[in-house]
Formats: sequence, structure tokens, C-alpha cells
Amino acid sequence: MSLGGKPSRLALIGFMGCGKSVVGQRVARQIGWTFIDCDTYIEKRIGVSIPEIFENFGEEYFRTLETKVLLELTEGGERLVLATGGGLPTQERNWAILEKNFVTFFLRVSFPLLFERIRESPQRPLVKKYPTPQELRRLYEQRIPFYERAHVIIDADFLTEEEVAEKIIFHARDYGLIK
Repeated sequence: MSLGGKPSRLALIGFMGCGKSVVGQRVARQIGWTFIDCDTYIEKRIGVSIPEIFENFGEEYFRTLETKVLLELTEGGERLVLATGGGLPTQERNWAILEKNFVTFFLRVSFPLLFERIRESPQRPLVKKYPTPQELRRLYEQRIPFYERAHVIIDADFLTEEEVAEKIIFHARDYGLIK
């Protein structure tokens, strides 16, 4: 798939627990780019944890912050690897920004594996909001069509973090982002 313009950024998208942050750090380290985890960036900027933002201000406020941060990160010419929050790509305004400024990678992991990774994660407010596996699966299924818009889809169920990172780097070369 060709891109209009030449993005100098990679964005890793997918459901919570798919490995965006861990893999993103590895990719950034290997190619010498800056790594930014969107949720961590928001926490540092606001001075409040993501669960506290959800609890005190609500999910809609948090989604607005995600969009502001995404726009902010596109202002400079810095080459970066971004790990988005799981819900960021589900907002149309965010997709427009991602599409124009990033090569996007969907780290596709099956729901049973994701559920095992996240089910006891107190730092994930949506695990609290959707407490049963069925509710969480519905959220996962609602988000899949958004994630599948990515430039590259990596089936990550049976891959190590290192193998996922290698695939991302391979495709980044394919897109002309790195040599």
C-alpha cells in the first residue's frame, strides 16, 4: 500500500495486552528512533494515572486527551515509534491523523490469549468497566474493524516479542522508512 506523503513515524495499534509497548520499545531501540507510549505520555503530561483520569473525568475526556497528544506528536519531524492506547484508533478523527502521519501496524492477538494477559490488570480501567470475558470480547470485536485498517497486520499469537519487532522493521524498510 502506498502512502500519500512520506510519514516518518510508526504507530503500533491493537487491543490492550497485545504487546504494543514492549514491542514498540524494542523496535525503537533497534532502529534508533524515539519511543512514546501514548498512555504514559498522557499520564506524565497530566500528572494523573489513566485509571484516575477515567474515574475522575470519564472516558470521553481521556479520548479527547488522546487526540490532542496524537496531534502534538505529529508537529515535529521527529522519527518515532508510537504505542497507541487500544481505543485511540477507534475514533475517526484519530484515524485521519494516523493515516496521514504514521505507518500503522496492527498487532493481532487472539482474544483468549489477550484475556489471559489482561484479566488481572488493575491499571486497565476498561477491564473494570467490562468485568466479564463476554463483555470484554464484545469490546474486542467492536474494535477489530478499526484495527484492520492498518497498513500492516501482524499475526502475533505465536511470535516472540523479538519476532514481532523483526516483522515491523522488515515492513518499515518496505515502506522506505528505514534503510
